[in-house]
Amino acid sequence: MAAIDLLSPHYRALLREKLPEAIEVALRPPGPEGSPTKISSRAEGYTKTGETFGDAAFDLSRVAIRSLPSAWRGDAAETAGQVVQALAAQSSAAMTAFGGAGAALTEFGEKLTQVQRTDARGVSLLRQAAKAIREDGAGAEARALQMAADGCHQRLKAARLRDGAAEDAVSALKEYTALARASRVDSPGISPASSIVLAYAGDRNFTADPLAGLLTPNALERGSQLLGKLSAAERAAFDKMLADAHTPQEAAYLWNALAAGYSFADVRAFRGVIHPHGKDLTWLSDHLDPHINSRNTRTGKGGEHVLTYRGLHLIRDADGGFDVGRIYGQNKNNCVSASTLVARAANDPVFMLGLTTGEGPAAVDGAKAGDDSRGAFRDRLVSVYNTTDAQYPGGKNGSELFTKELGPTAGGAYRNHNDVDTPAERREYLSRIESAVNEGKPVPITVTKNDNGDRGHHEVIILAAQGDKLEVYNPWGYTRWVTKQQFIDGEMGRVTGADPNRGHDDPTAVALPQ
Repeated sequence: MAAIDLLSPHYRALLREKLPEAIEVALRPPGPEGSPTKISSRAEGYTKTGETFGDAAFDLSRVAIRSLPSAWRGDAAETAGQVVQALAAQSSAAMTAFGGAGAALTEFGEKLTQVQRTDARGVSLLRQAAKAIREDGAGAEARALQMAADGCHQRLKAARLRDGAAEDAVSALKEYTALARASRVDSPGISPASSIVLAYAGDRNFTADPLAGLLTPNALERGSQLLGKLSAAERAAFDKMLADAHTPQEAAYLWNALAAGYSFADVRAFRGVIHPHGKDLTWLSDHLDPHINSRNTRTGKGGEHVLTYRGLHLIRDADGGFDVGRIYGQNKNNCVSASTLVARAANDPVFMLGLTTGEGPAAVDGAKAGDDSRGAFRDRLVSVYNTTDAQYPGGKNGSELFTKELGPTAGGAYRNHNDVDTPAERREYLSRIESAVNEGKPVPITVTKNDNGDRGHHEVIILAAQGDKLEVYNPWGYTRWVTKQQFIDGEMGRVTGADPNRGHDDPTAVALPQ
């Protein structure tokens, strides 16, 4: 900066004229608004509320396990016990939601304090620069220019910190808001207790974990909407199906079938197949849910969740040779169809029943109907992978494919976006991806590799967002977690390998529900 003193008087005069204008522009944006004190107070309230719900969840669990069975007998005790267990799960979810929201707001308040201090330093430097440029003496212009540059840097740094803190807080609050699932059941005739039992039904019991629940927020809401479109006679018949369900799990699968867009006649046919097994939670679990979600959020190789069918994750190849592969894995270069169809099965128990048994309204060819062996299941998977790939080779007309296979459960069409090549573009899409998966709507993405000229594309599915991570299904038959920052930076190589910067690491397209 001392070199400015060696410049011509004309240039120094120009700097004295123009720098005040630039400083005025730099001071024009308002400082970061918000009261860290008020945010901290709200966070403290949320945290205390979460602790109260935690105490309630513990007490309700004790009542469900110990008190009711000793005081009641028969169906009444079983039903009451289910409601109390579901209430315990709901309270546990509320504990997580309020506690998490409190922590998110606490962190945001701390960051906002830092942001406001940083911005204030920038403003102070700019104002000092405005005074310095009017001073006489050697080096005045250099000092003013340096202070102005430092002030601009501080204000820019504060703005970036503010935006990042706000994005993190909004992301966390969206995730925790989605835990309030029972409120998504909004249909006359469905009691509050029934709503809670449906919303928190898990594979074997009741759960507050959104990755373990049988019904997504979207399925709960879609079911309510479609229930309202049934005729009075159909509505009465569906209500009776729910009432006659042997277990909350059977009722949840019936609700999910309706939410997936099937007609009442198809839902009734589906019920005809599963009702004889309604008390057998193992049968329901094996035949109606691929269990695609991984509750282990460890990232990278070694943290994968391999999908199984009836306890098996490997199967011999169809030709009877010695090669084995993951039972859900793609059988050739059909990653688009293989990933999309498994994502559909996760939200569509009627389709899953068709895959596992060859029966029901969505029966799949490839093996004898009624044969639910592992080999028959694999044959049907391969059949539907190949058939779909033949219709949409290499994922051609991706929007059409995703709309056909995922649209009915999502409740609308999908649109493929190819403008996700840069970190800035991916960051723009991240909030929309989070909103979709928080609702239970899967998001297909294309990841690209370019290792020393070896280029290739691979289709995977984002299933969930939790904290700073994304859950991704790879059609090689397993689920892995990556960080959101890895998605933004194009470092998703760990979905298909061990190195985040090799293999299919670079997201280049995303398909979002409309």
